[in-house]
Amino acid sequence: MNKMTLDEEMKLWEERANDEFGKILKKIQKATKNYLYSWEEMGIEYNPLSEYITSYSLDGDRKYTAKCIYNILYNYDILDNHRNIKKLVTEMEKLANI
Repeated sequence: MNKMTLDEEMKLWEERANDEFGKILKKIQKATKNYLYSWEEMGIEYNPLSEYITSYSLDGDRKYTAKCIYNILYNYDILDNHRNIKKLVTEMEKLANI
C-alpha cells in the first residue's frame, strides 16, 4: 500500500471538496441552512449534513455520502417541499451513480 504524505492527503481532500460532487454538496448544505441548522449547547453551529460532507472529502465515497444526505433530507421532509433542493439532490445522485 502506498502511503501518502500529509500534504498529499490535504491536497486530495481539497480536490474532493471542490470537485463537481463536492460543489453540489456545498450547494445542498447552503440551500438547507434554514431547515437544518441548530445551535448546540456550547454555541457551536451544527448541520446534520456536515459530517457526511466532511467524510466525502476524506474518503471520496460518493454513493455512501449521497445516500446519507438523501436520508437526512427525507427524514426532515425537505425533499417534497422544496423544488430547488430536490433538483440538487437529483444531480447529486446522478454524480454518485445512484
